[in-house]
Amino acid sequence: MDPYERLGISRTSSMKELEQAYAEKLEAHPDESEERTEIERAYVVIKYEKKQKNKRNKRTVGIGALVLLLAAGGGTYFFLNQEETPQAVERKKQNASFVIGEEEKKSEEKTDSKSSQDPETQQKPDSKAVSEQDYKDIQDISTLFFRELEDALTDRSVKGLSVSTDTYNQTFQGSLNDLVTGGYIFDGELSVKDIPQNDITIKGDQATVKATVDYSSRSYQPYLHERPESSTIVWELNLVKSGKDWLVNQRKSLSDSADGRGMEVRESVKGDIIDTVHQHAKEWEQAYIDKDTSAFTLFTSAAYLNKQQSYYASMNKRGVYWEGYLDSVEYSPASITVSEKATDLSATVEALCYYEGDYYREEDDSLEESDPGEDIPFKYYLKYDVKNERWYIIDSQPLKSFSQNDTTTY
Repeated sequence: MDPYERLGISRTSSMKELEQAYAEKLEAHPDESEERTEIERAYVVIKYEKKQKNKRNKRTVGIGALVLLLAAGGGTYFFLNQEETPQAVERKKQNASFVIGEEEKKSEEKTDSKSSQDPETQQKPDSKAVSEQDYKDIQDISTLFFRELEDALTDRSVKGLSVSTDTYNQTFQGSLNDLVTGGYIFDGELSVKDIPQNDITIKGDQATVKATVDYSSRSYQPYLHERPESSTIVWELNLVKSGKDWLVNQRKSLSDSADGRGMEVRESVKGDIIDTVHQHAKEWEQAYIDKDTSAFTLFTSAAYLNKQQSYYASMNKRGVYWEGYLDSVEYSPASITVSEKATDLSATVEALCYYEGDYYREEDDSLEESDPGEDIPFKYYLKYDVKNERWYIIDSQPLKSFSQNDTTTY
């Protein structure tokens, strides 16, 4: 919702009306409610916008006054811009013969001398005010940035980011797109601690801020994990000045309390992985009986299907068929690994499928031979499809033996 609508005021409302509406809304909603959080966020956004608007208005008034002053002194301006005589030009050259830089040095020496005599004049009041205002603006912008960042993580969109550069927004949107692809969600809250002035460094049109942010939860894949515990990240923000406004241009982590604290994979996920291997083994049984690769729905790589088709061609050449069934699947729980990247959730598992069956002659259904097949464990490589919400096998590799001694039967 638009922040002005949230507080029930218009864009032309005064600061007094803003403060009154904010106070009334806070009274109407209890602490720590979702509505109260939205009200506080709207208040910060509107206050910042009005502050920037006031600064722009002051600049406009100043420019207007200067124009009027020039207009009032038009005659003098014209006189000073008349063509000067050669004598006047020569006098100017003589007066400037000591060079401008030297003149500035003398001026500085006078200022330093005066400053040493009068400590109160070491810094001009207007210069000090501008500097303090820059620090205050950067503190406000940094706080607002993380409030907006919370919405961006929740909505997976940078449309609401108003105090960051286009460069930052474009890069961050790419990261948000990856989270969408991987099925990650953010349902937490961000709380920015007060930023002391000594954590802000300003150099010309660039600034660096160290901000500490508490996360009630991090982004996570709800299929893979429980909602993660809270954590604290210290961020470094790099800001640039655009006109009179400061904008966040880069953000990088300096420290993270969650480092080394991985999110455990749900046991149900491991169950789904071995269930996928078992279902594939059942499909292999049906495909081998029918000599038809269309039975495979979970392992459909061209290389794998071509390999299976070669087995069927060999059976047809011999004039035999196989008749049997899947007896059991032995697998190693310790061999299950899950790798998660925003765009790629993958897993591996080691398993051995046991089949019972024999080969028969097609001409008279007589026994050709008992199945001489060797029981070999395989390492299966799987990938999770977020859209279809299931695992698929993308490759397999024969093993000499299980790498772990913890096998169990499915």
